[in-house]
Amino acid sequence: MVSKNRFGWTVWVLVLSLMVFFRGTDGLLGNSVTVHRAPDPEGPHVVLVVPVAAHEASIGIACQVATLPLQRGTLTVIQADRVLEQDRLGELLKRSLPVDERPNWIWVHQGIVQNDDAGQKITAPTIHVQAADVDPLRKTAARIIPTEVTVAVIDRESLNQSASCGVAFFAYPSGTPPSRQIRYTRLLVTALLRDLQLLADDAAFCWQRLRDGCDRLIALYDAEGIGGGGPVNLERIAAQQLRQVRIYRVCGEDIREGALSVAATSIFPGGSGRGIGNGLQSEGRERLREFIEAGGGYLGVCAGAYFAGSGLENYLHAIPLIHSQPWARGRAMLEIELTDEGRQLLGTDQRVLTTRYNNGPIFLDSEQPDGGDPEFMVLARFKTPSTDSRGNTRDEMVGQAAIGARALGQGRILIISPHPESHRQHDPLVARAIQWTMESNSLVSISQ
Repeated sequence: MVSKNRFGWTVWVLVLSLMVFFRGTDGLLGNSVTVHRAPDPEGPHVVLVVPVAAHEASIGIACQVATLPLQRGTLTVIQADRVLEQDRLGELLKRSLPVDERPNWIWVHQGIVQNDDAGQKITAPTIHVQAADVDPLRKTAARIIPTEVTVAVIDRESLNQSASCGVAFFAYPSGTPPSRQIRYTRLLVTALLRDLQLLADDAAFCWQRLRDGCDRLIALYDAEGIGGGGPVNLERIAAQQLRQVRIYRVCGEDIREGALSVAATSIFPGGSGRGIGNGLQSEGRERLREFIEAGGGYLGVCAGAYFAGSGLENYLHAIPLIHSQPWARGRAMLEIELTDEGRQLLGTDQRVLTTRYNNGPIFLDSEQPDGGDPEFMVLARFKTPSTDSRGNTRDEMVGQAAIGARALGQGRILIISPHPESHRQHDPLVARAIQWTMESNSLVSISQ
């Protein structure tokens, strides 16, 4: 497969794409190997070990790195179905590479690692490396990662024969969102491949290459302001319920650098609306608004619904509604009732459903300036109230919007105050909500 970048030069050729699957009883199940050879195969051989993506529809590290425009050498990507510990590397390589194959470099994305070899808690992105000279890697990491990076030298006899130049493990402290883990590893791999001249000096990762073969991409935000299991549940729903979609995770830096340019829609789960706004920063919020106005979609759940509104300065102000105060109305299992428009748009005959609620936004009609938002279509209303932390029953929320939608420019926005994504029986409804944000943006067909 040959492709060219926008500057017109030939960027990469995938001469060989070899998928090999291994099975055993040692926990190294389902590993796969993909070999990418450049137009000029003479050059270094680098092995990259990454975790298998969450779902077949998920665009993880392996897929993103595969778009890099190799000009020489070989890049072998091994996807392991578990976090790879350092002492298991030799066993994995033995199963995954040809006999007597000894690459120049091996880079391993370990993901979240609690403690280093000395038992000390990891508090920053960390590279554990075994090499004759670690200074070049240290300088590269410091140049491209906008936070403190710890480079620690390891001394394990089992790693000595793994690679001729060195082995490096990329580890991240607890709390680092998957989007930023993917981003940092992608940056490191790109820079290190460039240092080894497998990439041209001006070659870089390009979001547009993710669109190859699929134009129904979903950007899932999972960084600042996001908490709980929302990203996992929403990724699962999109991957399992929708056809011909791909999902990739993004953080604020990604959005500010154009990650939405290839997306059909975006998803913002629960957590903190203020935190989301701070994570995107003013430039990211502007990029998101431009994306929607140009025809992109937006699905916001709980905090994502807060953020879409106009209650705080750092919100998106895509919906001219202000949430009521005090915002903390408690946690409960409660009922919401779908409107006729809601049942039609969400593709269900169900009128009342029970769902988890966790302090989601309430847009009281009586508190909206200028009478509210005439373009906001209520798809479901709260049928039963929540009880706040002081034991007060919040009857004022009954009859108010629980799910709603509107157009913004050429794009579509749908917000959900409670958490139906927490219940698998509601997966089809949530999937239809995501689907709707990717469909025709005509105001005339907004309820069709």
